[in-house]
Parts: sequence; C-alpha cells; structure tokens
Amino acid sequence: MVVYLRRLVIFALAVLATEVLAALASTQFVLAGLTDLGVTVTLGQRLTMSLQDVVGMMEIYLPVLAFALALGFGFTALLLRRLDAAWAAWGYPAAGFVAVLAALFTVSSMFDITPIAGARSGAGLLAQGLAGALGGVLFYRGLRTER
Repeated sequence: MVVYLRRLVIFALAVLATEVLAALASTQFVLAGLTDLGVTVTLGQRLTMSLQDVVGMMEIYLPVLAFALALGFGFTALLLRRLDAAWAAWGYPAAGFVAVLAALFTVSSMFDITPIAGARSGAGLLAQGLAGALGGVLFYRGLRTER
C-alpha cells in the first residue's frame, strides 16, 4: 500500500511540474506575441501574469494533463514489462511529450480551437511537449529512488 501511495505522490508531482512549466511557457509565448505587436510588458507584469496563468490554468489544464500523463505513463509501464528496464529513462520522457501533444491535438480536433494560447505556434507546441517530457523525467527519477 505504501508503494502505491508513494507512486501516486511521484505522479502528482510530475503532473504538477508539467502544468507549471506548460503554463509558464504558454504565458511567455503569449507575451512575446504582444511585444512583437509593440506592447511593452514590464518584468513585474510578466511575473504577475505568469503566476496568474499557472494558478488559473490548474482548474482545467491540470486534470487534462493528469489524464493524458496517466495514459502515457501507464502505456509505457506496460511496454517496459516487455523491454529492458534501461528503456525507462527514455520511455517516460517520450510518453510525457507525446501525451501532452496528444491531449492538445485531441481537444483541438474535437472543438476546433487551440486550447492553450501559447501553443499556437510550432515553437509553443514544442514547449508544451517539452514540459510533458520533463514531467516524464521527474516521474522516472522518482520511480528510480524506490529501488
């Protein structure tokens, strides 16, 4: 029972880190777009908006990320039963990357919208995927400490 609780905490921290990084990245891409239009954004405004987005996006984006990462990490765990455990170091980050992009593409195709404003460009979309990959790295590292 303790092992499952520990894994749940590791997973929750990975999801939280993914959401925080994804929200921060999205905010910076949106603010970059504003500055390209000639809008001046101070450091204080940038920090305030970043914090507001991290907290504000938790209500909707955090559960979406949790679901997507649970599917991705679960599928990876099943694959790793058939593969050498050394693949885990690559598998979980790859799963995080793909899971985040799959979630964004799914919402986009279902509702014909880009759910995360900062993911409207290729670079912004890549940043979202990289946030998922970092979540995968954290999840993998957390699992490694169990041994």
